[in-house]
Amino acid sequence: MSMAQIDLPYGDGILSFEIDRGMLGEVVGPRLVKTAPDTEAEIRHALEQPIGSPPLTELVRPGQKVALIIDDITRQTPTHLILPPILHCLEKAGIEKKAISIVFALGTHRPMTESEIHKKVGSAIANEYHIVNIPCWDNAEMVYMGRSSNGIPAWINRHVIDADLRIGIGMITPHMDAGFSGGGKIILPGVCSCRTVEAFHLRQAKVLENQLGAIDARLRRDLETFVEERIGLDFILNVILDRKGLLYRSVAGHFVQAHRVGVDIAKTVYGSPVSRRYPVVISNAYPAQIDLWQSTKALASGEIITDDGGTLILVTHCQEGNNAHPLFADYMGSNPEQLIHELESGRAEDIVACALAAPLSRMRRRIKFGLVSSGLTKADAKRMGFIYYGSVENAIKEELKTRGSHAAVAVLTHGGVTLPIT
Repeated sequence: MSMAQIDLPYGDGILSFEIDRGMLGEVVGPRLVKTAPDTEAEIRHALEQPIGSPPLTELVRPGQKVALIIDDITRQTPTHLILPPILHCLEKAGIEKKAISIVFALGTHRPMTESEIHKKVGSAIANEYHIVNIPCWDNAEMVYMGRSSNGIPAWINRHVIDADLRIGIGMITPHMDAGFSGGGKIILPGVCSCRTVEAFHLRQAKVLENQLGAIDARLRRDLETFVEERIGLDFILNVILDRKGLLYRSVAGHFVQAHRVGVDIAKTVYGSPVSRRYPVVISNAYPAQIDLWQSTKALASGEIITDDGGTLILVTHCQEGNNAHPLFADYMGSNPEQLIHELESGRAEDIVACALAAPLSRMRRRIKFGLVSSGLTKADAKRMGFIYYGSVENAIKEELKTRGSHAAVAVLTHGGVTLPIT
């Protein structure tokens, strides 16, 4: 028996397992690309050659207030490298430090810790600029801006509303709800109140098909309409990273036009051709592995290449467990009809978690789910409706007992960002 060793990025290290080469199908992950040799030069080039927009230096005027809206610790965006060139542009245009706010787009995530803030933006910037770290549930910090034409009430972080110019900074990867991350998503759900995020995610519950990589995803259209009508996003800088989280390319400019160019680039990195579906799929959540909420991205990528009746095994470090949305595990283990009923009757205690669980619950009608995790327990798996395995080897062994030793196994090494193309 000839064995192959597979190394998965896991936590801050590597999770290795062995598998019989005869059982190993395809190992799928982001493509190898040549990263930018000079990250600052790459970012400056994007700023100097914006797409669908004048350069940033021509957009701003002395005396204006500027909000730089950035993603949080759940994303790999190298914000500490991106901010200095942007801040230099603003200074060059006559914007004073005291007129600039750096706003964390937390969505429904917890606020950042002090050490996370310093890691994300760099200590010098954290100490010298106004940092806004306000969670969606702080209603006193939200301002009502009316309702968008597609029916979403706009309650938005007041520091974003108060700014004369809004700049969104983030990364573009395949996304299970909005097709791709980046662009206007930094506003919705990024800096909106829970009330707005709930209204937005209610639409997700009835989406029947996997939206990963769908640029015309309903939620993408909805969020861009909302941003255009209710608040505006004057400029974006979005990056595309390689499989190690290093800067590959960046795009800047109009929040839709520049985003679409970035999506085309992202497809060349994260889009991975796969020849067929498999009865057993191992999907490692990295880099979306901080908690269960983020880790489910690996289910969206793995589902695409799992056979009808097959088993998709989620591998996730999950260092923060299921803390973000404690009821999420229970919702995942429920049937979709029950979840829709709870949402429509107004009985769902956590609307966002219930809505996200609905499409995942629908997947369980077609395939089975398994779990290998350091941060989630056997009890968590039971609540989720997953089979709990102590290791990847154990999962493969148990699955092959019922499927036969000739069943093929596919592996997604970076399931949190990979877009399998069948």
